[in-house]
Amino acid sequence: MMANRFIGETTAQANGKSWTLRCDFNAMAAFEEATGKDAMTAFEAAEQGDVSILDLRHLVRACLLRHHPDATLCDAGDVLSHDLSVVQRLIEGAMPTSGEAAELGNGQLVTAPVTAPG
Repeated sequence: MMANRFIGETTAQANGKSWTLRCDFNAMAAFEEATGKDAMTAFEAAEQGDVSILDLRHLVRACLLRHHPDATLCDAGDVLSHDLSVVQRLIEGAMPTSGEAAELGNGQLVTAPVTAPG
């Protein structure tokens, strides 16, 4: 069975601790709840290297929460300070190829109208 690439996970080391980050819908919702900003827009900006430091820190904290529910913004900043590439690894892990998306049942939406029989 193929790993679900809609759930990107990676680890980083900071302050003598191993941190596991998970980028999934819960993390995106946590980011939006904390910032009031669209998570997909922030991820796209991060992928292009055009994201604010504040948003980046909130994004990393949101991704820490699954495995580290008590993670703070300070923890997220420490992770970023020690391993800035963690964000790129998360993005790569959470973005499936089109073939993977289709195999997972997360392919293109059907746009043809559905008609009722009869």
